[in-house]
Amino acid sequence: MSPPPRPRATITDVARHCGLSVASVSNALAGTGRIAEETRFRVRDAAERLGYSASPAARALRMRRSWWVGLIIPDIANPMFGEIARGAAEVLEEAGCHLLVSSHDARPERQAGQIRNMLRQRVDGVILQPFSSTDEDVPRLVQAGVPLVLLARRHRTQPTDHVTMELRAPLLEGLAHLADLGHRRIAITLMGGRTSTSAEERFETYCRFMRERFGAADKSLIVRLERTELVSGREAVPVLLAASPTAIVASNDLLALGIRDGLRDAGLLVPRDLSLLALDDTFLSALPGIELTSSTLPKRQIGVEAARLILARVAAPRRPCETVVLPAPLVVRGSTEALPA
Repeated sequence: MSPPPRPRATITDVARHCGLSVASVSNALAGTGRIAEETRFRVRDAAERLGYSASPAARALRMRRSWWVGLIIPDIANPMFGEIARGAAEVLEEAGCHLLVSSHDARPERQAGQIRNMLRQRVDGVILQPFSSTDEDVPRLVQAGVPLVLLARRHRTQPTDHVTMELRAPLLEGLAHLADLGHRRIAITLMGGRTSTSAEERFETYCRFMRERFGAADKSLIVRLERTELVSGREAVPVLLAASPTAIVASNDLLALGIRDGLRDAGLLVPRDLSLLALDDTFLSALPGIELTSSTLPKRQIGVEAARLILARVAAPRRPCETVVLPAPLVVRGSTEALPA
């Protein structure tokens, strides 16, 4: 018969072993209080020998923190957001925090429910790519004192910390690339059905470029989509083709791949019949057989900066709001080519 399991060591056991008070041991392990370095070393050595580890729940209660940060994204299936989560997790783990990830799937009621759940979990802060730029959830979080960082789109009325990428420069670079290849009928997909500051900036940039380069911006070449995923891309093809484009700019890689599939079903090939360009350059873009021309978003760096900002906001709740804008240069691959003469 095996002996009964040894009881788990407690902080009281460590204090008794070292001849110190529980408070002194707690300070020594946490690195707080006026504790001599020799004493800290002795306490940590005793804790290791006895197999003692501090209770996360007790630590959270003592410091009034959960050591969890929420990340709420539009689509967990999009590889772009996986890279963002990875960058955020790396920074948070170094700070002793953990990342709780959820996807609102472009549904405002789902986003609201996830925010409520994270508040019940008492997360230290929330990193959010909101459903729209007028979400009521955003001012509610700020007014509740929850540290908040927004990704991509800003909120119309509520200042927050914000991480985004250059929106105008990458689109201008992509449009100029297509125009230099001889394309004049350049279609673009933009977010529709909700307010989006990023979509508005892209709309203004596109219209200005087309007017300055070709004298006019044909509104039939602008296609608004409520969702930006594979299925949405396939379903958008008939509307896109109705405008007779020679090139298409998709707002992300998954949408671009859906458009490519839809074009193939219509008997058209990329880039032989239409050039195709996207604006987020996931790992899918460079795969053989895809080779999608795309703007390279610094996805991991977006997560890194968002985590840095949330930790700074937790440490200093009254600090001024900060916006980080990251570059997104164009990578030219095989999905774009010169328009035949």
